[in-house]
Amino acid sequence: MSTSVRSLEARFFLVYMALFAPFAVLTPYLQQLLHIYGFRHDQIGYILGAVESTAVLAPPIWGLLSDRLGTPRGVLAMTILLAVPTFLLLNPGLSTSAAVLVAFLFGFFCKPSIPLTDGMTFAYFQRLGGDYGHVRIGGTVSFILCCLVFERYVRISDDPTGKRIIITFTVLLAVQALSLLLIPPAPKQTPARPEAPTAADADAPASLHLFLKPGFIAFIIAGFLARFAMMSYYSFFSRYLNEVYGFKNVGYIWLLGSICEFPLIFWSRSIMARIGVRNLFVLGLLGTVARLLGFGYQGSLWTVIAMQPLHILTFGAFHCSSVTYVSRSFPTRLQGSAQGIYYAVTVGLGSFLGSAVGGVVLEHFGYVAMYLSFAAVAAVAVLITLLFVPKLEKPAPEIILSDNHHKVNS
Repeated sequence: MSTSVRSLEARFFLVYMALFAPFAVLTPYLQQLLHIYGFRHDQIGYILGAVESTAVLAPPIWGLLSDRLGTPRGVLAMTILLAVPTFLLLNPGLSTSAAVLVAFLFGFFCKPSIPLTDGMTFAYFQRLGGDYGHVRIGGTVSFILCCLVFERYVRISDDPTGKRIIITFTVLLAVQALSLLLIPPAPKQTPARPEAPTAADADAPASLHLFLKPGFIAFIIAGFLARFAMMSYYSFFSRYLNEVYGFKNVGYIWLLGSICEFPLIFWSRSIMARIGVRNLFVLGLLGTVARLLGFGYQGSLWTVIAMQPLHILTFGAFHCSSVTYVSRSFPTRLQGSAQGIYYAVTVGLGSFLGSAVGGVVLEHFGYVAMYLSFAAVAAVAVLITLLFVPKLEKPAPEIILSDNHHKVNS
């Protein structure tokens, strides 16, 4: 590997560390903060669903703006800075409808940060070389370290007012904004790696055919159903630990899952080269089915702990395979839009509906019904993938060119 590529990966490793640090607050503790504010399960589901629903429109809008302006770093910085004041509007005096409105506004600025960063990363790596898994692991390292620090030193779970959650999240957003200074100027196309335009992608309307391929639509549907199912975990797992098992320091169990995802993400490129992108995606879906069934069994706390290593599949395999599948389906100039659209339908619409429906099921039927029914949804995603999603084993031509350039400089 050339020194320049190694340096680029090191920079993006730190960027992903900063990117996922705020999510180490939001994912385990926002549901806790809303509980402190006095909201019921179904109300928490609506509020968290409102945050996720913005991923339906926000990532495509910001992604398109990023592609059109050619300044992905500037657009990303803007979304981070605008997320701070909107998050601070959440308070215990809000009605449910007002909290949903604030959550929607906050999510519009917060949710695009991951797809914008992924799109920018793939744009760099396709042209200059680099391994996505090597830099994405920075987010995992950050999540693990943050959970340890939050529980052991910040003692975030011991704060009955929620002020530590608010302060910690705000500080980490500032750190994320500063981390963008590490990103070098946008790479320029060189004659050695031209993006040869075709009649199909010569303009935006013609490029629409790439998004409307039946296999890609089936892939989007499967990703939507998987994310819908996993929202029973992301929106209510902390409450599940509190209410069913009386376990207070939830960060420790959350970080166990992140520790297990580490090896798969780091070696994801080699794994996909061996078994295929789609097959890794299927493994992620199967892990989701097994994990939610385990939670629905509702045995001892040790049963829950035994399910956490499946995070290697439900997040590690699912995330790496899905963003890779999208990146290999579109040319470099459409990476921001493609990742944004995928994120909108799966993480956006899937998370919104999964959180909202999950909250209603939980409020009226309990945790067992919620987890078992959502496991069935994930099982449908498995069938759709096996029947309708084509294998996509070879990178697009421009990615092959990038890899050849990478080998020459190694």
